[in-house]
Amino acid sequence: MHRGTQSVLYNLPHSPILTRSFYIFQESDTMYKMSGFGHVILCYYILGYIWCSSSAWQVTMPSKIKGLLGSCLVIPCSYDYDQYPPKRPDRVVWYQYVSEGYPIVSDNWNRNDVLDIFKGRTSVYSSSHHRTCSLLIDPVTLADHSQKLYPWVDPENVGWRTYRFYDTTVTVEVVGTADPPVIEIFGNKVVGQSVTVQCSVYHTCPNYPPSLRLNIPLRNERLTHSPLSDGRSKTMVTTTLFIEKEYQTVECYVQHRGGRSASASKTLTSQCSISGLTVSSALYEFLEGDQSTVTCTVSYTCYRNIPTLTWNYGNMPASSDTSKLSGGAQWRTVSTLTFTASANDNGRSLICYARFPGGQTKEASITLRVKRNILNLGWSFTAPATITGLKGSCLIIPCKFSYKNSQPNDLQVMWYLYQINGFPAVFKQGGSVISKFDGRTSLIGSVVEQNCSLKIERLEMSHNHDRLYPWIDKNSITSYGTIDHTFYDGSTELVVSEHAPEPQLSIIGILRVGEQGTVSCSVRHTCFSAPPTLTLKDLPGIDQNMDTLVSEGIWERKIVRTWTAEEEHQSVSCAVNYPAGQSAKKSIPLTAECSISPLNISSTSDQTQEVNISMRVKTSPEKPVMTPVPEEVDAGSTITVSCSVTHTCSSHPPVFSWTVSHLTSEVSHIMMSRGTWQTTSTITFIVTEGDGVRNLTCNAIFWRNREQAHTVSLNVKGSLMYRFKSSAPVAFPVSFRALIIITLAAVFAVFIWRKRKHTDESLKPPPRPEQRRSLWDRLSRQSFWSRFSSKNSSNVTCGAESKPRCPSPKDNRRRPSPFNPENQLYGNL
Repeated sequence: MHRGTQSVLYNLPHSPILTRSFYIFQESDTMYKMSGFGHVILCYYILGYIWCSSSAWQVTMPSKIKGLLGSCLVIPCSYDYDQYPPKRPDRVVWYQYVSEGYPIVSDNWNRNDVLDIFKGRTSVYSSSHHRTCSLLIDPVTLADHSQKLYPWVDPENVGWRTYRFYDTTVTVEVVGTADPPVIEIFGNKVVGQSVTVQCSVYHTCPNYPPSLRLNIPLRNERLTHSPLSDGRSKTMVTTTLFIEKEYQTVECYVQHRGGRSASASKTLTSQCSISGLTVSSALYEFLEGDQSTVTCTVSYTCYRNIPTLTWNYGNMPASSDTSKLSGGAQWRTVSTLTFTASANDNGRSLICYARFPGGQTKEASITLRVKRNILNLGWSFTAPATITGLKGSCLIIPCKFSYKNSQPNDLQVMWYLYQINGFPAVFKQGGSVISKFDGRTSLIGSVVEQNCSLKIERLEMSHNHDRLYPWIDKNSITSYGTIDHTFYDGSTELVVSEHAPEPQLSIIGILRVGEQGTVSCSVRHTCFSAPPTLTLKDLPGIDQNMDTLVSEGIWERKIVRTWTAEEEHQSVSCAVNYPAGQSAKKSIPLTAECSISPLNISSTSDQTQEVNISMRVKTSPEKPVMTPVPEEVDAGSTITVSCSVTHTCSSHPPVFSWTVSHLTSEVSHIMMSRGTWQTTSTITFIVTEGDGVRNLTCNAIFWRNREQAHTVSLNVKGSLMYRFKSSAPVAFPVSFRALIIITLAAVFAVFIWRKRKHTDESLKPPPRPEQRRSLWDRLSRQSFWSRFSSKNSSNVTCGAESKPRCPSPKDNRRRPSPFNPENQLYGNL
């Protein structure tokens, strides 16, 4: 490639060292006749200096790059230097690499000199601060294939001897088919769980990145664009996929600028899971001879795994039902057994078996607790097997009885302490009872309503593990001769606790600063007539007290407080105090937050694991982002612009302010993802007059007066025309009215003048008959204008010769020749 043929010695950069070396060379040649070895040393010295001068600059860009036909192509380019800085670092020209000359590919200063094949399709993105020299080709055509290009920084001042820019070139390869996207799936691939799906595509058009589309529902979608070191860019969409089927196909479609597209697909094969088998019943105890319902439930994630459920009591009726749970990928099969207990079933196991199509089996069981009917007395009762009370408090044993036939009159209910021999009475209407229950027991409810509940006051630790049972008959228990019968199976065990249980304290919902928070504190007890007292501390708010019957003999007292959460609220405590003097307290920390990031924790084992969670707190809010505005605008034009910012506090969204007066203003709030919102302010304003650069600033004021701003510049032009247009509707009607008035005044003046003249002439004697004119002649246009004929006026002829117009030098200027960077000498002398 021909790039200059001057002698090296005549074009060396100015340097005292080289000048001195040249003089030594002359003296040696003329006086001492330097030897051949000396010539070699001098040449190496000169070449070394030239190499050091050229190594002060470097240009970095890929040697080859691909461009998609019809799309755009950005050739990334950057430069750096240690010496000989350019005068105009933002001045970059791209050339076509040829054997002779410097054909221009892109020149922002001389666009008319650009080659026809590149004209209107190229532009340079240069930055003096970042030292960039990138080239944009839009759109890419077949003429760009195999083109060899190179940039030149400040060609008017940086010569080829400073740096040989044409030694660093890039070759463009034009392809007509878009590369398919790449699909990647991360996570535990199990039906019923979520995985992360990523679809990415590589391209060379970062200014207009391609669009990506997936055939699956998008959850927590994120779109990213990132440059790569080889000159390409990567566009990637990331989403979360909830696996609902064993086999799913994920498809991704990409469409580039210019319309070319490609697609890819990937089959997701997931594992099926089976949850544990459970057996449950509405009753804790079964009554001998009564029918009750028992269910066996199993859940799984694949429909093909529908199991067959059977019972070890095969002679009893059972039914099965399979259904899909809403809002997920779970299937459930339930077998319902109608069970009738007998006295011999007490202590036995009721077993449910599940057999799956693949041969896998599971089983679950419960132990039967059967309450026997008391011989053939014709009545039975139900009471809990155990009940827990607090020392010093009261306790109620719920009890219901029924008669097979009609209930006798004057029926009495008695309670006894279970012993192997004897029947010590605990409660007996009008009779004596054992000492530790004396004065402490009473019946609750009405016997007529078949209520046999017993209330025990002031529990003592001596009552712990006592077993009590009722006797519901008009005759005493000894009159039936039931000495040999055991009442153990029907008795209720008393469990007395010495210490008060801790209350249950919890936060309802998600606690966020500035929003209404709700805290609940509850405790269960067995004494409805003297319930414990709950007190919430450390928080101001409004309380709501509730008492609820949880089950027979068990009540729950709850206090719910609502307050406005603040960062100063660090904890909340709840204290419970019982009438007997016991108390307990529980505290929990308050973690009010504004930003919530989704956290997925999964484990494949049943063991307990500890997980550390870290939170990143930002010291400053996000900066607002403004939609693009035109670089040049006309005064008086209407512009609509939007400013948006993301934040994590929906209760305190940012407030926007603008530096211009707007016609309309609209603010919208959008939830981008869990815990992240976007607030957008859209205004419409009129550009005020005054040519020049104006600043448009969007200021976002966050909670606690934290501010972030974004400013763009507007180049305003056309103010004079705007003023003319603004004043025209007023000036034109006024001028038109003035013209009409002046015209009417002139006509009226002529009429008055003619009338007065006619009056003066009427006083003169009439002319001779032959000289009198007719009325028509006097009023005719010819008579009127005859006053201004050539007889009464003198003709004046002004001959003016127009001055010949001298042509402007600008009209005959010669077109400057294309710039040749080879002619510049900066850095060479």
